[in-house]
Amino acid sequence: MSSGPGWGSQPTQYVYVQHAPKPPTNGLAIAGMVLGIVGAALSLIPFVGIFMCWLPALLGIIFGFIGLGTAKRIGGFRRREAIAAIVCGFLPIPIILFGVMILAAIGSASHTS
Repeated sequence: MSSGPGWGSQPTQYVYVQHAPKPPTNGLAIAGMVLGIVGAALSLIPFVGIFMCWLPALLGIIFGFIGLGTAKRIGGFRRREAIAAIVCGFLPIPIILFGVMILAAIGSASHTS
């Protein structure tokens, strides 16, 4: 037998690496939820909250609807967060209306007495 190169050595083994698929993301649903919560929290601040809460609440609503569409497209991932963004985005409306009604009642009560 010949003892040249390649004789008697181990055969070459190839390793195939398969990467896991990237999980779906829905960052707009999360961003919308955070902005909706910020808008709802800002609406609780008397007087100043009326002016400060509308931008984050509006962005929360917009991002929530976009996130809901994205969730529908990728199989429902982060759908609950998108719905929470929409709800939290609309939450400042009744909070501010209730606060204005209370302020109006206090103002009218103080002027009558």
